[in-house]
Amino acid sequence: MRSILIIGAGKSTSSLIHYLLKASHQEDLQLIIADKHKTIADAHAGQHDRAKAIALDVFNTAERQQAIQDSDIVISMLPARFHMEVAKTCVEYNK
Repeated sequence: MRSILIIGAGKSTSSLIHYLLKASHQEDLQLIIADKHKTIADAHAGQHDRAKAIALDVFNTAERQQAIQDSDIVISMLPARFHMEVAKTCVEYNK
């Protein structure tokens, strides 16, 4: 099973999550929805068996590194100015 980490669970993330969850069984995907506010990530994950919500502060280096290491694919849905921190960690861990 491939694990997809989606960082940032704002309004624009809804369509992406819906699309990936719809394909999750056929494509053997597990979604990890991460947001600074876990309640927001929980709302997107719902009760879907292929979705998990976590709290993640991308400026907390240890949290960011662990979440990225635990994933196969990383999608940043953060505002553009925050992509660099995520991208550097993805390169560091070959994601």
